[in-house]
Amino acid sequence: MSYTEAAQVIQLLGSKSSGEKMQPMSNNKRPGWFIYPAWVVLSTISIPLAWVVAWVLISQTKKIVGATIQVGGTTRITEDYLLSYFFLPALGLLMGFLQYLLLRRHLQRMGWWVAVTTLGLLLILLSGKFLFSPFYAAFGSAIWLRILTTALMGGFVGLVQWLVLRQRVNHAAWWILANLLGWAIVGWGAATLSNQMVFFAVGTLMVPGIVTSLTLWLLLDRLPQHDDSRKNPLLNKSLETTR
Repeated sequence: MSYTEAAQVIQLLGSKSSGEKMQPMSNNKRPGWFIYPAWVVLSTISIPLAWVVAWVLISQTKKIVGATIQVGGTTRITEDYLLSYFFLPALGLLMGFLQYLLLRRHLQRMGWWVAVTTLGLLLILLSGKFLFSPFYAAFGSAIWLRILTTALMGGFVGLVQWLVLRQRVNHAAWWILANLLGWAIVGWGAATLSNQMVFFAVGTLMVPGIVTSLTLWLLLDRLPQHDDSRKNPLLNKSLETTR
């Protein structure tokens, strides 16, 4: 390696260490097959677990405020009014944490995953009150409205998770679409399946985990990843020479 090449390599390494923007290096570990069914299971069980947490909190709240609560001069049933306020944050924390336990083994610096997952559900909780309240008042529990609500919920979650994932893998925008599609099917199941169709209703809860698991497989195992050597051929050539 010539003196000029060595100087350029040192300059490249120095710019990286000084914080200049460079393409993320692909240090991701290729996962084994186990992560994908585990992702489906953990993502799915977080939903009933969050439901249990929400009902425990609601039962304690009812002991304090009673079976009904006054909201804007209107009497509301406590459990109906507070369910989403307890369920969605609990779902964000549980789902985000369980997914993080899997992702941290294969992707670097995923510590924000729990926070952004919870944030996505809080955003739909806050915005939904303004966006969908007029529609629910006008159309009631229309099937298309339930599908739209859950689809946007998945879209919000996928969007904020994408902010973390895009720094680790290529083609991460597919993650938003996967979450939107998976949760739209949950909304369809909740709106159309009767109480007697328990098996199919439970099956729809697995759809977001299945769709995102397939997307995760594509992102981690099939689609090309970030690679500094393609962006810095001189660095790659020089490092190979020094081996």
